[in-house]
Amino acid sequence: MKTLAAAALGALLTTTAAFAQDTFPTGPVTIIVPYGTGGSTDLTARSIAIELEQIWGQPVVVENRSGAGSMIGTTAMTQAEPDGHTLLINTAAITTAPAIQAELQYDPIEDVTPISLLITSPYVLVGGANVQSNDLTGFLAEAQERPMFLGTAGPGSSSHFMSELLIQAADLPAEVIHFSGGGEAQTNMMGGHSDTYISTTASVMPYVNDGRVKALAVLAPERFSLLPDIQSSGEAGIEGVELQGWVALFGPGGMDPALADRINADFATAMATDSMQALLTDNYALAGDLSPTEFREVYLRDLQIWADLAEARGIGQ
Repeated sequence: MKTLAAAALGALLTTTAAFAQDTFPTGPVTIIVPYGTGGSTDLTARSIAIELEQIWGQPVVVENRSGAGSMIGTTAMTQAEPDGHTLLINTAAITTAPAIQAELQYDPIEDVTPISLLITSPYVLVGGANVQSNDLTGFLAEAQERPMFLGTAGPGSSSHFMSELLIQAADLPAEVIHFSGGGEAQTNMMGGHSDTYISTTASVMPYVNDGRVKALAVLAPERFSLLPDIQSSGEAGIEGVELQGWVALFGPGGMDPALADRINADFATAMATDSMQALLTDNYALAGDLSPTEFREVYLRDLQIWADLAEARGIGQ
């Protein structure tokens, strides 16, 4: 009798879980963006939200909760119920911040469910008014003649960690200079107050295209198919800087794997629309194509890489 009861309970739970996936969402969905309005992550989230409303038949609200290197918005997401109605779209900064924030208010492994890798692009090293070289090979030679100053969007930002990674990999005689955000970092670089900046294609290519900065390299083993005229770091003989920039979707920890799979599939449908493909093209980026399980491996790998770099370079100490 106990065996029959257990089997019946198991069947009921399975049926309930399947029903939950079939009926999701049951109401409005909130997508938290841990940055201010008008930035590339915010615009991406709002564009996806329009497509999701057509797929789900429910309102999709984008809520901006910026501050603390994206950790305010991320923390808010982790405190929500893992029912899929509160999600987070964040950049790779979600993997750098835990490496330097000792008083993190959530567990980056237990309290976060990686759901979908939405967008990927290589990091690009750009040079400002002070840099005479036109590629990374020339820049490395130039750096032997005078000290270089690598601007960042602030302590713990992706640009900070990528700059430290380049300094380590290339044994570069350089220092980092922190600014308040990527816009300020690029403005100061263009004004000659720093030499370079590293960020994703969406952030730097508008400035490259109008001639205000020079693209010295994509930080990748080979040239990027969407930017074939820009030297790769691999061509310049630099290894160990090949991490990609990305924009991704997360949910609270403890989310049912079947629900994560369902949301992953719906976001993939949204990303395949003409409007989202046009957005990718405009930003020299590619759509991600990983399952939640596969993306979790990327997320955990990046967390470890940045933790190791922070220890090696004394970042945040």
